[in-house]
Amino acid sequence: MNKKDVEIAKKGEAQFFNRVANIRDSKDTVICQEVDIRRATKYIPKNGEKFHVTDPHMMDLLSGKSRDKYIELVAHKKGGRVLDLGCGSGWLALELARKGQVVDAFDLSSKAILLAKKTLKDNPYKKGFGKINYYNKDVSEIDLGVNKYDAISGWSAFHHMPDANKFLAKAYRALKPGGVIATMDDMERGWAEPWLEYLFEFILPVHTLTYKQKLIKLFNVMRGKEPLRQEIFSPMEELKHSAVEDIEEVFYDKYEVLYFNQENAFCGLPCMRVCGPDFFRYSAARIVIGIDYFLCKLGLVKGFERVIVARKSK
Repeated sequence: MNKKDVEIAKKGEAQFFNRVANIRDSKDTVICQEVDIRRATKYIPKNGEKFHVTDPHMMDLLSGKSRDKYIELVAHKKGGRVLDLGCGSGWLALELARKGQVVDAFDLSSKAILLAKKTLKDNPYKKGFGKINYYNKDVSEIDLGVNKYDAISGWSAFHHMPDANKFLAKAYRALKPGGVIATMDDMERGWAEPWLEYLFEFILPVHTLTYKQKLIKLFNVMRGKEPLRQEIFSPMEELKHSAVEDIEEVFYDKYEVLYFNQENAFCGLPCMRVCGPDFFRYSAARIVIGIDYFLCKLGLVKGFERVIVARKSK
């Protein structure tokens, strides 16, 4: 991958996440979980509406335990200084600062940074609040210093770096002895996971498709007229998604791994899209999540979301 390709991808990356931020900020009455997990408001879009589901309780069912463990381990030092790379709309930086951390948060998207700053201004949880410094800059080009940070966090971010191994080497130097480094990465999927994902979307009532539309889609898929699932990747993900394996190797080679979890092979979309009364939605989600967990444990499928938290030796 040459320098010109990287620069084109970076520009596309910023535009991609500008569009995402605009969608997240398009409804005055809705706070998305990607913006503020504490103040997120439930919103189930109507069929065909261009707005994604916001349901904090469903997110808690899907990945709340892993997310909360991640935050707890990153905020391991009272008043610690944290680097949050690829901070997006700022939900993680906000939670870390609420735990007293001083956070340097970087993102390529100017719209995401503006949304994060707006949310920070409106934050009502001020007791024990640390500080957030937001930067609309390319963190891969920044001198991170030496022994500067108590923790470095990359929530769905390390595999977006132009050269993940090179950046991880910089991160290692910037992390203090005893410091914590953490990553959450979306993993590549095999052939079974998309089919199981669609199976449960087909069985359950979802806000994105009527049962008639589901039958038409299945018929077209069987005839080879359309793909089962069109994966959406940002420009940098398309170039560097294979880096997820390199990231895991570096974490195990350079650090002491404190926490590893890989979950949600296929249950994410069906659970977030299921519609109906809440008692039905959450009951159905628990069943699908349970099946997903069981199949992951058997090794028949692999989790889509992988979290690794590790510590640098003292």
